[in-house]
Amino acid sequence: MGISYKEVRNDRQWKATTGINGVEFSCLTSAFGQAYENLHAISLEAGAKNLKQELALPSYADCLYFVLFQLKTALSFDSLAVVFNMDGATAHRNFEKYLTVLQQALRQKNALPYRRFETVADFTKYLRSEPELIADVTEIRTERPADKEKQQERYSGKKKALR
Repeated sequence: MGISYKEVRNDRQWKATTGINGVEFSCLTSAFGQAYENLHAISLEAGAKNLKQELALPSYADCLYFVLFQLKTALSFDSLAVVFNMDGATAHRNFEKYLTVLQQALRQKNALPYRRFETVADFTKYLRSEPELIADVTEIRTERPADKEKQQERYSGKKKALR
C-alpha cells in the first residue's frame, strides 16, 4: 500500500495533506461512510467481499484521505497513482467516485458551499455576512483539447509555457 492517513502524525501534516485537522477528518469520515452507503446501497467492506478482491483503498478513511489529498495537492493522476500504489486510470476512477461521495457527505451535513449564482447581486448577497473572501487563483495546466473550437475557448495563444 502507498501513503496512508495512519502515517499522519500531527495537525500540521493533516492540514498540509488534506486541508483539515485530524478531528475534522474523523468527523468527516463518519459522514463519508454514511454517504457511500446511501449512494451505493452497500458498504465498502461488503462490496469488496462481493468482488472477492482486496481494495487499494480498503476503508472509508482511506478513500476520504485519498480524495482530500488529491484536492489539496492537485497531482496528475499518474503521480497520484504512484503515491497511493495504483495505476493512473484507477487513481482517476477512484478520485471521481470518491469525490461524488464526499460531495454527498458534505451535502448531508449542510456543509457543501453554494457554487452557482445567477447574478453578481446573488453572489454578493450570499457573501454579505463573510468578513473576508480568499480566492485560490493558482493556475493549473490542462491538456490541450483536440477539438479546434474547444481549443479556441481555452487558449488565447498569447501565453507560452516555460520550458
